[in-house]
Amino acid sequence: MDACSPVLVVAALLLLLGASAPTASAARAFFVFGDSLVDNGNNNYLMTTARAEAPPYGIDFPTHMPTGRFSNGLNIPDIISEYLGAEPALPYLSPYMRGENLLVGANFASAGVGILNDTGVQFVNIIRMAQQLQNFQDYQRRLAAYIGEEAARERVSQALVLITLGGNDFYLVPFSARSQQFEIHDYIPFIISSTRKSSCGCTSWAPVA
Repeated sequence: MDACSPVLVVAALLLLLGASAPTASAARAFFVFGDSLVDNGNNNYLMTTARAEAPPYGIDFPTHMPTGRFSNGLNIPDIISEYLGAEPALPYLSPYMRGENLLVGANFASAGVGILNDTGVQFVNIIRMAQQLQNFQDYQRRLAAYIGEEAARERVSQALVLITLGGNDFYLVPFSARSQQFEIHDYIPFIISSTRKSSCGCTSWAPVA
C-alpha cells in the first residue's frame, strides 16, 4: 500500500471490473470501515447500548433473526458481496475470523462512530476509527501468519474497500457538546477539516483499479 487516500465522509472505493462479477477463485478481499450503515455485528461483541440484537432488526434477513446489522435485512456490504458472488466478510470481532475466512476480508465497522472521536460518546464502548485502523493492522498480521507475508501483502493491495462515515457527526450533534460549541455554518467546515487531518495519519489505501 503505497499512497494515502483521504478518508471521505462517505467513500465507496469500489470498481465492479466491468459488467460481470468475478469468479470465486478470482474474488478479492473486501474490507469495510465505518458506522452502523455497514456494521454487520461487531457491536454485538461489545458492552455498548449501540447493538442490533433484537427485532425488528433482521426480520427480513434469510434467518429472520437479528444479526448485529442495523437493518431489517441485508446491508450495503452484503449487497456488494452478493453482486460480486463472494461470501460477506465477517465482523472482525467474530470468533470465526480465522483460517479461510481471513481470505474473504473483514468488516471493521462499528455503529455509533463518526469522524470526530467524541461522536457517539453516549454509547460508551464502540470501535472508533483509529481503533478500526489498528484492527486492520492486526488483521494483516494474522493473514500473513496464515498465508505468508508476500501473499498477504498482495491480497491486501488488491482488495476492495468500503468506507461509510460521517452521518453520526451530524445526526448525534443534539446529544453532544458540539451543539453548544458550533453553529451549523461553522460546524460543517470543522468536520471537513477534521476529516482531512485524520487522513494524514491513516493507514494508506491501495488503489482498487
